[in-house]
Amino acid sequence: MNITWSKTYVVEPTPKDLDSGDKIILPSSALEELLAAAANNSENLPSPLTFELRHPHTRTIVYGGVKEFSGQTGVVQLPAWMFETLQVEHNAKVAIKLCTLPKGTWARLQPMTPDVVDIIDYRAALESHLRAHYNTMAKGQILACRYGSRSYPFLVTDLKPEAAVCITDTDLEVDLEPLEQEQQRQTHREKGTIVLDEPVTHIKIENEQYRYWEVQLKDHAAVRIQMTVESGDTDLVVSRTDQRPTIDNHEWSDLSSDTNRDLVIPGTASLSRVYIGIHAVSSDAVVSWEAISADGSEMDGIEDEPHAHEAGYTRCKNCNTWVPERSNTLHESFCLRNNVVCPHGCGRVFKKGSPELENHWHCTKCNYVGTRNGQKKHIDYFHVPKTCICGDFVTNSYEELARHRQSMCSERLITCRYCHNLVPQGIQSLEPRDRLLNLHSHESYCGSRTITCQKCKKQIPIKDIQVHAKVHEVQRQNQRLPPLCSNRNCIRPRVNNRLRLCQYCFGPFWVTDDDPKNVKLLQRVARKLHSQLTVGCGHSYCRNKYCATSIQTPQDANTAATTLIPLIQSLQRQLTLPDPDPELYLCVDESTTRRRLLAEMLEEGTTRKYSIAWCSKALDSENEDLERAQHWLDANAPRQHVTV
Repeated sequence: MNITWSKTYVVEPTPKDLDSGDKIILPSSALEELLAAAANNSENLPSPLTFELRHPHTRTIVYGGVKEFSGQTGVVQLPAWMFETLQVEHNAKVAIKLCTLPKGTWARLQPMTPDVVDIIDYRAALESHLRAHYNTMAKGQILACRYGSRSYPFLVTDLKPEAAVCITDTDLEVDLEPLEQEQQRQTHREKGTIVLDEPVTHIKIENEQYRYWEVQLKDHAAVRIQMTVESGDTDLVVSRTDQRPTIDNHEWSDLSSDTNRDLVIPGTASLSRVYIGIHAVSSDAVVSWEAISADGSEMDGIEDEPHAHEAGYTRCKNCNTWVPERSNTLHESFCLRNNVVCPHGCGRVFKKGSPELENHWHCTKCNYVGTRNGQKKHIDYFHVPKTCICGDFVTNSYEELARHRQSMCSERLITCRYCHNLVPQGIQSLEPRDRLLNLHSHESYCGSRTITCQKCKKQIPIKDIQVHAKVHEVQRQNQRLPPLCSNRNCIRPRVNNRLRLCQYCFGPFWVTDDDPKNVKLLQRVARKLHSQLTVGCGHSYCRNKYCATSIQTPQDANTAATTLIPLIQSLQRQLTLPDPDPELYLCVDESTTRRRLLAEMLEEGTTRKYSIAWCSKALDSENEDLERAQHWLDANAPRQHVTV
């Protein structure tokens, strides 16, 4: 059905979370008009709905999808990039027309920043971001791909089959144009990879800029970062996941103004690398630093006082140093004359009138002790209100802000367990099942995509696939087969008779006479077994260990009778039980012998993970092909627990 619809609307900006996509917000009246044009049948509307937005005077065109029909009457809300492309101001007007775009098949994108090398898998990152935020793509458009805490712009340089396409529910092949050599050199200058014990010396950092390094660790051990500030002032920030940590988003930091910094990162099983950032504060700075292994003594950070509480030593009342008792009077007189203890109670000792004493400073709002040179920085960093980018958290401290951003913040970076991209986790999901799985909004949305279960061919959400697979596993383990014939040389299922044999093995023992005490039945079994031991069955393929043909050693009548006595006594006891399970050894035909042999070989080949009954069923299903039968067992049969 060919549907036409167009309208002119006043433009307003969308919420900030829609700025990284092409979704617009239309009023509810637009949906009513679209349904009327589709004969009030929503199935006649194209999916997804895509629109052409045109400047009424310059004729500039952009394309987009629709987020929802919840706007004010006569108003359309547009992302910020559409305002820039259309060159319109707030409350200006644009013409909007419903258009059906062809499905895109191929696109070429050009990175607009050398930082794109930070994206580990750009195809997966683009797929995840475009799927969530874009319905359309047009030649000349700039796409903003969110990865981690940053947004990376890409220019669409070419498209197929047309200059504007729909990218929803289509396999879009993406080619990325390589970076220019100068951009590559710039990237390598700005960021490097180093190993432990590799010093980085005399690095200049421009005012309010960051320099980043990736440090490769070994054995998941703790690491100690030692930094010397040669000029200016800097901040040291470290992260395990974010390649570009900042003072408001990091895991470990030293935000002091000390000349020498010493930061210890504890070792964990997941710690194989860390990303280090150094930020210049207020002016250009020059630093040297090195990452070294940290042992246990460096981790606790406790230094023993020399000669503490030793015999013959006493503590100076002025500087609290342990000195020999014999020279204590001389030491105290010199110490009181030349040294002074910090009057604020931190215990530090300074030389009277020294610049260090004049520069020593205590914050009146917290317990921080530093220098007057770092007073302004400390006040700014720890005693000025700061609002998180999520808008839901306010604190005075960058350290508290960083802890929030590494825990409950909706902008916290996680590696999605479904798309495997580094993305903001989003808000806590409201679905009870998602909360049990500890899913936030991104993983809840990403995990709602469906895949086809290879077992039942149903469409299952990705986040439910583990539970769904467990259901199949429980069903598989609860499968039951009829028990096998009690003849240990047979592979057929048993039937309901007194000997628990299959119908073929029980045939020679069946009679119409009444035999309530099984006397005649036992006699017939004894005669059959006695004949096997003395004469044999005469078949060369026989594998029955109670058959003269198989063992090639016929027994005389007395020896055979002696051999049979334990078997017959055991059979007699079993027949008195409510549910007998006798053990018999009767000769069978050639096909049954072959199937039993193949089933035993398959059972041994699978290290007895599956019962011989299921091995027989697998052979029946795969026409006695051992390799295919083993694959059938792995896919369908319940495993048995065998103690070797």
